[in-house]
Amino acid sequence: MENNVFDGISRACERLSIAYAVYLDTQRYGEFAALFGDEGVLKVSGRVEGQAAIARAMANRPAKLRSRHVLTNILIEPVDQEHATGTTYLSLYRHIGEASLEDKPIEPFAPAAVGHYSDQFKLTNQGWRFAYRELHLAFRNPEYFQT
Repeated sequence: MENNVFDGISRACERLSIAYAVYLDTQRYGEFAALFGDEGVLKVSGRVEGQAAIARAMANRPAKLRSRHVLTNILIEPVDQEHATGTTYLSLYRHIGEASLEDKPIEPFAPAAVGHYSDQFKLTNQGWRFAYRELHLAFRNPEYFQT
């Protein structure tokens, strides 16, 4: 594959990862679900398949949840002109409670979890989309996951 095709695929898939974090953290769940193909799979705390099911699952997140998905080390590897794989590191910050509804910083804070996403991307009629995204945690602070 030519370098400019490789670079274009890499940028498009990196953008999906970044949009994933922004849309999730800002509760833009319709746009979040649209990052996945029609049959896309999200495997985080369970397996959810399809845009509609992903949107419903996100709408069930607690209203008092504030999160920030900090993504680094995004490595995209094009397979061909319609498929790519990737790894994206995650440092997750989150809080569930009344303070999440206020417009001020929450103190104190520490990472809730650190891990990485394993991704499969596919070129669709709507552009590049997640075909499959799975979270693998290396570290998890249980106090940030109690509801």
